Amino acid sequence: MSGLIEREHELLLLQSYKEGEQYIEALRNIAAFLEENVLPFSEEIDLGKRSISELRKSLFKHGLCSIPFNPEFGGLGLPFSVYVLAMELAGAADASIALSMAIHNTVADIINMYGSPEQKEKILPELLSGKKLASFALTEPSSGSDARNMNTRVEKRGDSFVINGSKTYITNAPEADVFLVFARSENGHVCLVVDRDTEGLEVGKNMEKLGMRGSTTAEVFFSECKVDSSSLVGKEGEGFEYAKSGLNSSRIVMGSICVGIASTAFRKAAIFSLERRAFGKSISEFQLIGEKIANMKLKINASRFLCFFASRMRELGMDFSSHAAQAKVFATESSLEVCDSAIQIFGGQGYTSSDVNRHWRDARLLTIGEGTSEILRILIAKKELAGLR
Repeated sequence: MSGLIEREHELLLLQSYKEGEQYIEALRNIAAFLEENVLPFSEEIDLGKRSISELRKSLFKHGLCSIPFNPEFGGLGLPFSVYVLAMELAGAADASIALSMAIHNTVADIINMYGSPEQKEKILPELLSGKKLASFALTEPSSGSDARNMNTRVEKRGDSFVINGSKTYITNAPEADVFLVFARSENGHVCLVVDRDTEGLEVGKNMEKLGMRGSTTAEVFFSECKVDSSSLVGKEGEGFEYAKSGLNSSRIVMGSICVGIASTAFRKAAIFSLERRAFGKSISEFQLIGEKIANMKLKINASRFLCFFASRMRELGMDFSSHAAQAKVFATESSLEVCDSAIQIFGGQGYTSSDVNRHWRDARLLTIGEGTSEILRILIAKKELAGLR
């Protein structure tokens, strides 16, 4: 059994699916690949000594992004929950790669749900195979959480759309081959597929970040950027609803990535507590250290179960927006707490060693991206109160 796989993963799949054993085997294969080919290089990625590009390509070939999609387009046809657990394992191996592939798959998910048959046939195989890397272009300098009030505009001119505006904090932008762009038209919000080489599209420099340093992030600018009408995903005026739908699923995945980050931090801290001696005994024998270890594990498992529960709601066709938000808020904030405890257990080494504190730095982003904890709490409250009226 791979060190990344835990008994809880197997029990969740066995209890939820007749094909549980089959799904466990798929998860084990991905875990073994991650443990051998990604995990050993994670610290180098954080220090800027290794690019994630080639490692990401190897994960595409291994089918990580293909898991929840129809075999007709190159997918594996497995449940979304299996993908969520696989992304947890990816987060445990390297958070930067996990984030990059998760954002890429959000684009594929939206095209799969709302794209035309022609778009699905053309674009999905390229995305699922990793032939092209995708970027989700929603956030703007003046509209982060308030994305509905975006300033990027699109004008219909004949059979074309012309985009003007800018986006910021766009994951994968420096490397992306295709952008899923959200903009406002006179008929409401639109969602457009824009190729990187389209005239009028310009990508800024890669941004330096506190964590997720291996994942590239940049601004994207549009100046009279003209695309054919076939680039429109779904219906004009419904683009923002497509973004919300994609984000609901993405929030579960971001939560699961944080479960993975926390699991790795926990594993390192627990082993260190057994090996580190003070006052003649292992520090794991001290009651307050034991309490930290117990609380860390409690938060990891509770976060995992929330993410899995929300993913099962999606599979069953239920309204899962509140539960996706709950999973993300709890998992991301719990991950920060777990990583902080890991730093504390390591003491001075936790503060000075990038291999320890990078987990906290990686997790910190995900309480902000894909919906801040504050905004998601508002969403949860509204949904839960509406259900009582």
